[in-house]
Amino acid sequence: MLWVMMHTMPIARVVVDVPARALTEPFDYAIPDEMRGTVLVGCPVAVPFGPRPCVGYVVERVAESAFAGTLRPIEAVLGSPLFGEHAIGIAQWISEEYVCPLSESLRLFLPPGAAPRIVRGPDGWSLEGRQTRPASERLVTLVADSGHVPAARATVQRAVLEALSAGPLTSGELAAEIPGAAAAVKALERVGAVTTIERRRYRRPAGGLGGAGAHAHTEEQASAIEAITRSVADGGGVVLLEGVTGSGKTEVYLSAIEPVIASGRSAIVLVPEISLTPQAVGRFRSRLGDDVAVIHSRLSVGERFDQWQLALAGRVRVVVGARSALFAPLRDVGLVVIDEEHEPSYKQSQSPRYHAREVAERVCAAHGATLVLGSATPSLEAKHRAAMGLYQRATLTRRVGGGTPPAIRVVDMAAEFTAGNRSIYSIALQEALSTVAERGEKAVLFLNRRGFASFVLCRECGFVPECDSCSVSLTYHERSGSLECHHCGSVQPLPITCPRCGSAYLRKFGAGTERAETDLAALFPELPIVRMDADTTARKGGHEEALLRFESHPSAVLLGTQMIAKGLDYPDVTLVGVLNADTSMHVPDFRAAERTYQLLEQVSGRAGRGEKPGQVVIQTYWPEHPAILAVASGDGTALYEQEAAERAPLGFPPYGRIANVVLSGTDARVVRDTARASASAVSATLPDGWELVGPASAPIERIKGNWRWHFLVKAPAGDQIGRIVAVGLAEAPVPDGVTRIVDVDPVGML
Repeated sequence: MLWVMMHTMPIARVVVDVPARALTEPFDYAIPDEMRGTVLVGCPVAVPFGPRPCVGYVVERVAESAFAGTLRPIEAVLGSPLFGEHAIGIAQWISEEYVCPLSESLRLFLPPGAAPRIVRGPDGWSLEGRQTRPASERLVTLVADSGHVPAARATVQRAVLEALSAGPLTSGELAAEIPGAAAAVKALERVGAVTTIERRRYRRPAGGLGGAGAHAHTEEQASAIEAITRSVADGGGVVLLEGVTGSGKTEVYLSAIEPVIASGRSAIVLVPEISLTPQAVGRFRSRLGDDVAVIHSRLSVGERFDQWQLALAGRVRVVVGARSALFAPLRDVGLVVIDEEHEPSYKQSQSPRYHAREVAERVCAAHGATLVLGSATPSLEAKHRAAMGLYQRATLTRRVGGGTPPAIRVVDMAAEFTAGNRSIYSIALQEALSTVAERGEKAVLFLNRRGFASFVLCRECGFVPECDSCSVSLTYHERSGSLECHHCGSVQPLPITCPRCGSAYLRKFGAGTERAETDLAALFPELPIVRMDADTTARKGGHEEALLRFESHPSAVLLGTQMIAKGLDYPDVTLVGVLNADTSMHVPDFRAAERTYQLLEQVSGRAGRGEKPGQVVIQTYWPEHPAILAVASGDGTALYEQEAAERAPLGFPPYGRIANVVLSGTDARVVRDTARASASAVSATLPDGWELVGPASAPIERIKGNWRWHFLVKAPAGDQIGRIVAVGLAEAPVPDGVTRIVDVDPVGML
C-alpha cells in the first residue's frame, strides 16, 4: 500500500469518528487526484486509521501539512456535505469548552440515526448506520387524453379515474379511499389511462395541537417585536424577553419570525419539554403553514431523519423542537428563540455536556442572527448579563386581554395535619376542586414525583428498602405492586414482611402521581382525571394523547409532573394546585431556591389565562421559604437579590464558573484514589484566583452499581475553564474500570 504521497497532492483535515478514542484534533490525509472535485468540507469519507478504515468528516482543505511525505490517502467519499464551515467552528468550541472529543461535538450536526460505520460492497466503500433508508411513494396521475373508458363492471377503475380527475394522488391516498385501488391502478396503467412515478416521501409527525391566528398586539408586545426585528436588521445580538405568564410571548416569537421568513432567512425555536412540542407545532403551523419542521427525541429515527433532510434541502425554514433542534442544517439562520430559557433541560446530560443557551449564542454569532431568550422567570445568569449590558431587555408585564394574575393561596400542611387532615389534599384544595367540578371547569394539579409512594418504611425497625445498585430508596408503584428505582430502572416485588425484622407493618410514605390520582378519584369520582408523567407517556405519542384527552373533556383535571408545569396554554383552566411545593427545596444544590421559585411561578401561570379568573393553591410544610414568599407576593425581586448576595462571595454562577468532575466505578477504593489523583493534577495547573473544592463522595454515592466521587473547580466569570481542566486531567490517566466525566457549568450537583 502506498502511504507516501507527493507533497503537491492537496490535503484534507479529517475528524476521525472513533468513539473509543478521545481524539481532539483532526488528522491530515492526502486527497487522490480522482477525488479532488468531490472531497469537500462537510463530506463523510473513508480513511485509514490504524489497521482498518473508518468514517471521518472533512473539516478543512489545506495546501500544506507538517506531515507531508508520510500522509495516507483518503480511500473513498461517502456522500455529499452534511454541514458547513460554521458548524465546524462551533463543534471545535464545544469540544474545548465542554471537554469532549471533537468527533462527539461534530456528531451533533450530523443526520439523526445510529453511529455511522462503513462497509465494503461490490462498488467500494459505503456509509451505513447514520442515514436511514429514505421513504418513497408512488404518485398516480390521470392521462386526460388517453381515451380509455372502463367497462361497466369495472367500478373500482371508474372510482379511481373519478378521484384522479381532481388532481394527482398517491397510491396510499387512493388505497385509503377506494378498496382495491392498487389492482385498478395497475390495470389502468397498462392501458395508458394513468401514469405513476416514484418520488421521495418525507415522513412528518402529527400536525400538532391547537393553533390561533394573529391578533392585535399590546403596546408592550409591539415594543418587544420591534426590538427583536431591529436586532435582526442590525446584524444580530441577544434579547432577553421577560414576560409574565400569559403575556403573549409566543405571539411575539411568531410576529418576529414572520419578517425573517419573508426576507428569505430561517428560524429555530426551542422548547424545554417534549410535552410542549404539540402545542408549539400547532401554533407555528397555523401561522406559517408547512414551512415548519419538528425535531425531538420522541420521533422515530425515520421521522427525525426526514425532518433533518427537509431543513438541509431548504424545503422548510422554521424548525421547532427540543434541545437538538438547535443543530438543524437550516440555511442562513436569522433568528433563534429559546422559550423558557431558565429550564435545566437545555443542558445536555451526556457528553458533549453543552448548554443550549451558550451554543445558541455561538450559532447566532456565526450567522449574524438574533437570539431571543424568553421566560417569566429568567435564570440568574440571563438577568445578570442583561444588567451588565450584554443582553438587550424587553418586558411584558401584563397578561394579554387584560386578564389578571391568579390569586395565590399558601396552605401550611403541618397545620392541616395538626387539625386532623391526613389527606394529601388540603381542605382548601378540596373545596377549590369541588367548585371546579360544580362549574364544569378544568384544573391542573402538579406533583413532581411519580409513583404511588416515595418510599416504604418498616414501622418497627425503621428499615427502608433501597436499590441494590444505587444509594437511593425504592419508589412504590401501586398498579404493578412493585418497588422501582428511578435511577437505574431495577424492579423488585414489595416484600410481605420486613426483610430485616420480619414485621408485617410496612408503611408507604410520601405520595407520587399514582397515589394522587387514586385519592383524587375517591374524592371526586365524577371528575375525569388525565395523569401525565414518565410512566403514562412512555410510548410514542403519549404526550399528545394525554393532552388531547384533557382537551376533549368539558371539565377535567390534568395531574402530572414537571412536564405540565410550563408552556401549556388552556384558557379554561381556572385552578392550579401544587400538592407538595417542598420537593425541590431540600436538594443539595446552590440553585435549589431559584429553581423552586421558577417551577412554582411557571405552574401557577397555567391558571386564569382566559376570561374567568384563576386561583392557585400551594401546599407546603415550609410556608416561610423565600421561594414560596416570592410566588405568593408575585414579585421575585427579593429572591433574586438574596440569591445574588449569597452566590457572589462564593464565586458561584453567574459571578464565577464551575466544573464538576465526577469519577465512578465498581471498586470504591480505586474510584476514591483516582479522584484524589485527578484533583491533585488539576490543582497543579490552576491559575491564580481559581479554587479546587474536594474531592469527596458525590451526593448520591452509588448509581447503577458504580461508586461516585467528585470535585469542583471554580474559576472567575468569563475564563475558559474547560481548557484548563482538560490540561490538568491529561496528567492523570484513568485506570480501567473507572469513568471520568467533566460537567462544565452544571445545572445540577447530584
